Amino acid sequence: MSIYRTRSRRTYGREPLQFSKLNPADIDMLPGLQISILCRKCLSWHRVVGKTDRRVVQHGLGNGEPCPGGNRQVRIDITPEQWLARRRRQQLEALPAQTRRAARQHFKPLPAVPGPVHLMATPRPAVELTARERTQQWKDLESAVKDANDRRAEPLKGAIGPIRGAGVPTEKRNTQEQSQMLAKKRTAQTSVA
Repeated sequence: MSIYRTRSRRTYGREPLQFSKLNPADIDMLPGLQISILCRKCLSWHRVVGKTDRRVVQHGLGNGEPCPGGNRQVRIDITPEQWLARRRRQQLEALPAQTRRAARQHFKPLPAVPGPVHLMATPRPAVELTARERTQQWKDLESAVKDANDRRAEPLKGAIGPIRGAGVPTEKRNTQEQSQMLAKKRTAQTSVA
């Protein structure tokens, strides 16, 4: 019999837990915090320890007996970003349908950019008039143009001419009285005319 111990790898006797196959709600991989997992046997959270040989910390049931879920080997085969994406997707799926937004949003198509304003109006038909037609067109309008010009030249009856301010007297005395007298004279002249 040998007095030397045979060194062997530690075997846990159970299949390791793979993070990719577990429910994302049962894992905590938040950046900056230690990775922890929910024990399925005692339903409590425990740390995952080790650098190469990862396992759940040995823990008890509270009555002095060790928990069968403790000291279980785990295999971390997802990144924290993948875990977080799966967790968010799971939270969105848990929401009732009426509070969820559609995954695909439909946007109204943008209207086409309008063209320049000067091109929007329909162009006038190009009418080429002969000299005889232009002369006849002027003869038809000549009497109406002369009538409008004559009416414009007539003075309006009963209208008061343009209002002009009273002249400023040069004398310093009684300036208010003088300006009132000048205003009365001008009013009398316009009413007589």
